[in-house]
Amino acid sequence: MKEEMLKTFLADDLFVEKGYLKPGEAGKFKWTDPRKVKLIEVLKLAIEGEYAGEGERITERRINQSLNIGT
Repeated sequence: MKEEMLKTFLADDLFVEKGYLKPGEAGKFKWTDPRKVKLIEVLKLAIEGEYAGEGERITERRINQSLNIGT
């Protein structure tokens, strides 16, 4: 279910336009894909938080931590 939600977000043309994905790749994308694209990682964190029922502040903190680690 999480993977399907991620694929829905990745189907947006922006991911191809900005070079995050190749055309047609969104439909085949796997949750366990090893690429470390920050935007996709943030989407995964948000989806995980939603499915886990965690509060928005917790999800926000996890996303901020993730973004700050690589900078």
